[in-house]
Amino acid sequence: MSGDTSSCPASSPKPFPPPGSSSLSCLGPDSSSSPWSPWPAPGPGHDSRTQVALLPPFLSDQAQQVHVLGTFHLFCQATGPADIRFTWEKNGRVLETCVPVQTHALPDGRAHALSWLRDAIQENSEYRCSVLSTAGNQTSKVRVAVVRHEAAQQQKWSRELATWRAVVGEHDRLMQGWRKAWESCSKDTF
Repeated sequence: MSGDTSSCPASSPKPFPPPGSSSLSCLGPDSSSSPWSPWPAPGPGHDSRTQVALLPPFLSDQAQQVHVLGTFHLFCQATGPADIRFTWEKNGRVLETCVPVQTHALPDGRAHALSWLRDAIQENSEYRCSVLSTAGNQTSKVRVAVVRHEAAQQQKWSRELATWRAVVGEHDRLMQGWRKAWESCSKDTF
């Protein structure tokens, strides 16, 4: 590239923002029926073979146990064409809350998108993050189990109780040994 921009009129629209630029949006109840894309739809020269690809960490690699009403985050990221968008579901229902999405234009005309969900639950729940575009769809899912505080406390108490039982048992054996030694000494001295 020579750096000469005279062949590109300044007023001509570009299908993608310059590589490296980003946008931040919010998926919410208003955006579910008409998904928002930060850039115009790809033109006729677009390579329709561009695939949508989920990137690690997948949902199944993330939080799988939480305390009741304990806050946790789930992340979903993907690459694909510029019209890439996310849909989040909880227990089979599309979420009605605002879910942040950050989209970053890549030099090859594709986009990298990252979305993150913050939630707190009272019961076991299944989450799905679907990445949708004209080039295809991908879905990642995870089942998040709730660990009851009482159950966690009971497990802790059970471990502590087992430790104390072992200590008390050892102490009892030691005292039995002392008693036998004391009794044998008492018999010998009288």
